[in-house]
Amino acid sequence: MKTPLRMLDFALVGLWRQKWRHGLTLLVYASVVFILASVLMMTGALKHEAALVLAGAPELKVQKVSAGRHDWVPLSHAKAIESLRGVGTVWPRFWGYYYDPPSGATFTLMGLDQLPLTGTQLLHGHGYAADVPWACVIGQGVAESRLLEPDDILPVKGADGRLYPLRVTDVFSGASALLTHDFVVLPIDAWRRVFQVPPEVATDLAVQVPNASEVDMVTRKILERLPDVRVISRQSILQTYSAVFDWRGSLVMLALSGALAAFGIFACDRATGLGAEERRNLGILKAVGWNVSDVLRLKVWEGLSLSLAAFLTGVLAAHLHVFHFGGHVLAPLLKGWSVLFPEFQLQPHGELFQVLIVFMLSVVPYVLVTLVPAWTAAVTDPDQIMRQ
Repeated sequence: MKTPLRMLDFALVGLWRQKWRHGLTLLVYASVVFILASVLMMTGALKHEAALVLAGAPELKVQKVSAGRHDWVPLSHAKAIESLRGVGTVWPRFWGYYYDPPSGATFTLMGLDQLPLTGTQLLHGHGYAADVPWACVIGQGVAESRLLEPDDILPVKGADGRLYPLRVTDVFSGASALLTHDFVVLPIDAWRRVFQVPPEVATDLAVQVPNASEVDMVTRKILERLPDVRVISRQSILQTYSAVFDWRGSLVMLALSGALAAFGIFACDRATGLGAEERRNLGILKAVGWNVSDVLRLKVWEGLSLSLAAFLTGVLAAHLHVFHFGGHVLAPLLKGWSVLFPEFQLQPHGELFQVLIVFMLSVVPYVLVTLVPAWTAAVTDPDQIMRQ
């Protein structure tokens, strides 16, 4: 009786007889699954990290636009927005980019009334009052690039050409690296001196909307009240991040399309090209009483065994690569290019769905193509097979 277990045992024995031939197929197959699974897993994890970071951001941010470009927003706009119905708290934000010649990196300088110690405090504007007027809290990337520790001096060249010494009071913790890696947070007065910004303006305005369903309505009211601004919602920023990561993942897959096509040709050749020994074995099986369905089931078990082994190997390697080793092979392509890019541990998100996609793209097609030569051999007369 040809039970599934006996059929599987017979298929594994047949694969082992040609272990070198099938071993090469397994190696190439697993490599392709590894690349495909790594791209999908890393893209999903990066989108999840972006959502976690933006979870504490304000619902809206308002920027003044002059000649189509971002300009300083007057602080008077905050009172006009705060008077609108549905708006909670409105507060100005002070930030800008500073190129640091010694490290060759671009820092983000942010001005706050109180210096924060964590990324959460940074988002909500909480912290401690600095005793030193030119004190600052820096991110780990800034500390590593300039070899800085607390009580060291970080010199910053201002827009007026003067050199301003900032005393480092603390370094942001590693838990907030994704948000604060390139940050230099200093008092607002010091920030204005560095960038030579007048006291009546800010970089942009953060707007809190208590009722999430009123975000679109508040946006329309702001644009009606202040036609010289643009309003950016937290949801639109999240959608932009998602689109960017999907686009980068698509570019990686497009760059590897040649390798994927080569694997497809290789797999089809291996799956559809029965060797002389395989044909002889099928002829013997037909001669001893195996019917067409038995032969097809045997080939399905062979294809399924080989493809599942490659699939599991590739998916496991991709999981370890992305979530335990930081995805170093694909990180420069998917994260983006930056002198100071944070090192952070990615967390799995939606992995089951991604594994299912890889399964449908790799295992199912391979098993199906193995049926073509098996069907041809199964319906052929055993004597003719043996003669060939």
